[in-house]
Amino acid sequence: MKKDLIATLVLIVLGVSLAAVAQQAGQQNARGERMRQRWAAQQQAVEKIQKLSADLKTDMEEAALARQNQPSRENMTDEERAKLRETWAKRREKQQRILAELEQQVAILKGSGQLQTELEADLGELKSIRDLATEEKAEKTAARLTLLIDKKQTNFDTTLKNLGLERDLGERRPRNN
Repeated sequence: MKKDLIATLVLIVLGVSLAAVAQQAGQQNARGERMRQRWAAQQQAVEKIQKLSADLKTDMEEAALARQNQPSRENMTDEERAKLRETWAKRREKQQRILAELEQQVAILKGSGQLQTELEADLGELKSIRDLATEEKAEKTAARLTLLIDKKQTNFDTTLKNLGLERDLGERRPRNN
């Protein structure tokens, strides 16, 4: 009977140990998969940055050529000037869209860890100012700063979600203290 009890205990310990090892292997596989996905996303971001940079360069070269070939504004009619302004406004909007997309791709390259570090630096300064306002009994200012801090954190979470990024393991959302 003692032998059966010892054998049962050994099997239970062995079973628990195997389950722990399997769980750890599963976590390592999941971590490896996240790293592969992050690498693939960064590779796509690099490709998009290259394409967007080429598009921006082409657009700027076309703009420079158009400026060289445009007649003097004094020799233009009001209608021609209005059309020129509209053309330049459309070009500026296109360039702004390209720049916004470039910023998103750079954020993907940085990854959530770097973005989190930048956010925490910004929020640290805001929290210091809020704490000072609280100390000076400027409650409205402190409340407004708390709202701003919360808004920045929410925007950060939304940005991560929109970019398809997730917080690194071990990362926690900063608290308002």
